[in-house]
Amino acid sequence: MLEQMRLGNQEAFDQFYQRYHSYIFQIAHKVLASRPEAEDITQEVLIEIYQKCDQYQASRGSVKAWVAVKTKSRAIDRLRKKPEVLVDKLEHIITNASPAADQFVIERMEKDILQTALLQLPFSQRQAIYHMYYEQFSQKEIALRTNRPLGSVKSSIRYGLQNLKKQKSLLRWISPGGGDK
Repeated sequence: MLEQMRLGNQEAFDQFYQRYHSYIFQIAHKVLASRPEAEDITQEVLIEIYQKCDQYQASRGSVKAWVAVKTKSRAIDRLRKKPEVLVDKLEHIITNASPAADQFVIERMEKDILQTALLQLPFSQRQAIYHMYYEQFSQKEIALRTNRPLGSVKSSIRYGLQNLKKQKSLLRWISPGGGDK
């Protein structure tokens, strides 16, 4: 299909679209957790593939893998440009069933402080910690998802946790032991 698309064959693009549009959308939606954002990414990726279908190299992997990498990269770029999307996603994940009112207020304050602390981290550290603790990805999965070397991901997590510990004064009042956790 890509070869036919290179030649300007609209039917080939229609077939490509039918085969991959839901796949692209699923990847984008998993990364962004936003239907409108995922729809935008899906459209952008499909347009880019149509315009630059000659970039595909069979020697480097399957078309499906190429599409997945393009989609993940585009979605992660969107997250980087819109840090509030990450904060909204964190808020959604952190929020749980409604507890008693006083417990809700305390939990809400803890979440706000944690979000503030996370936002103080460099993006790569914040992203790695988010993927590991909130999405429960392994370090290897994070490396694949973010297209970064495994050692860099491990370092980002280690340094991110160290930086959070340095922010103890922010987090001190949360834990009963005075922030020693």
